[in-house]
Amino acid sequence: MPALYAGMGYRVVEMDGTIWRSAGRLALVSEPSGAVHRGAVSGIRAMLRRERRLAAIFCTGQPSGKTVAHFSLTASRSAAAVVQRQFAQNLKRAAAHGTVRPLDWREWHALALGCDRASLRRHGTIAAPCLEEEGRRRLAEKAARDPTLVLYGYVTRGGEIAAYLLCRISDGLCQGLFMHWDDALAELRPTHLLYHEARKALLARPDVALLRIGRQALPANPGLDRFKRHAGFETTPCHVGVLVHPLAAPLLESRATAWLLGLVRRRLAPRFPALAALEVLECAAPTRRALRSAGTLRS
Repeated sequence: MPALYAGMGYRVVEMDGTIWRSAGRLALVSEPSGAVHRGAVSGIRAMLRRERRLAAIFCTGQPSGKTVAHFSLTASRSAAAVVQRQFAQNLKRAAAHGTVRPLDWREWHALALGCDRASLRRHGTIAAPCLEEEGRRRLAEKAARDPTLVLYGYVTRGGEIAAYLLCRISDGLCQGLFMHWDDALAELRPTHLLYHEARKALLARPDVALLRIGRQALPANPGLDRFKRHAGFETTPCHVGVLVHPLAAPLLESRATAWLLGLVRRRLAPRFPALAALEVLECAAPTRRALRSAGTLRS
């Protein structure tokens, strides 16, 4: 898992049984999405100091001041899952131009570079080991030796991979790790059919009882959240916590600062969308209070 995230261009840190990956230049986020971090506050603070990051974003087992939706579906409810009508129309469009099937890592190595290049560029990454031949080959060889990793791809009639979904299966849980797609082929609606067919295939496996495809982002991405709901996935509560660098904690973990950041975001984010990211720092104050009160993180 750490090698996988590093190969995709993320800075990776392992601590207290949790994998942390970079999220932009200022934050670290725990992976896989939804996994509960049970380490100490002091450990997170030390990690932020070492990595020179402002904030750590993670999931907790108790209310933390911020609750978001976690998208998942159980095997028992998969057959009854209903997709939204427009989503179903896009399924027909996608099915007319390609199919969804399992991929092996040789195919990923040879045919999915366009998906990775486009997806990483959307996240602001233009250089990553998986975008270079040698790094891509090493990552494919290492991933092929991990029996818990499963790849599904949308393959066009012409043999191109327009999108792929990478999952990890362990102890009955199938966790979606990456969904990458090629912008040049997006008009085929490959992700619609990929989610739909991969969901059915994965939840039909005897070793999968629950499929998770991630939690709401912070700040939220309404379009992506709507897409997952329309695909038939259900939501459960996920408690998200944010802790900040020890030098910034006295300021950013105060109620007054949280109130001020919220005021700035609500008033100015419609005109300056980048300010929506202030919601992350707003969560620092309620997280510290809630986790200290609940005793879920050791001080």
